[in-house]
Amino acid sequence: MRQNFTQRLEMQISQENASSGSIFMANDNDLKDFLKKHYDFPSNNLNEIKEFIEKDKELEKMVCELADTISNEIIISEISFDFMKETDPNEKILEIVIHTPESDEKSLLEKEDVLIDKIIDKYPKTMNEYILLVEC
Repeated sequence: MRQNFTQRLEMQISQENASSGSIFMANDNDLKDFLKKHYDFPSNNLNEIKEFIEKDKELEKMVCELADTISNEIIISEISFDFMKETDPNEKILEIVIHTPESDEKSLLEKEDVLIDKIIDKYPKTMNEYILLVEC
């Protein structure tokens, strides 16, 4: 006697590639609230920066994990976001400034280089341009 088994094909999708949407899918204000809570905006352009970030899911992920990513390398007093003023107004480059109480300039430059390399390695698919600066 031979039993009939139905064949079922299953596609397995790895969890790392499963997410295709925004980290903040529940509510459009979630990203805005997160940014407002964790970062400073010297030019009062939170809405414009939020729109810039949410267009690039890798950048959004980087921004959400930024403090955790850099906290092992440097003491953070605050992080601020702005757009670089020295560029063409049509070309936006996000300027991320990490403020620290550390004051040794040589050490800060070395840490800045380490942080930049770490972030580029961790978030290689970022589409929008950004610059990371460390200031005391």
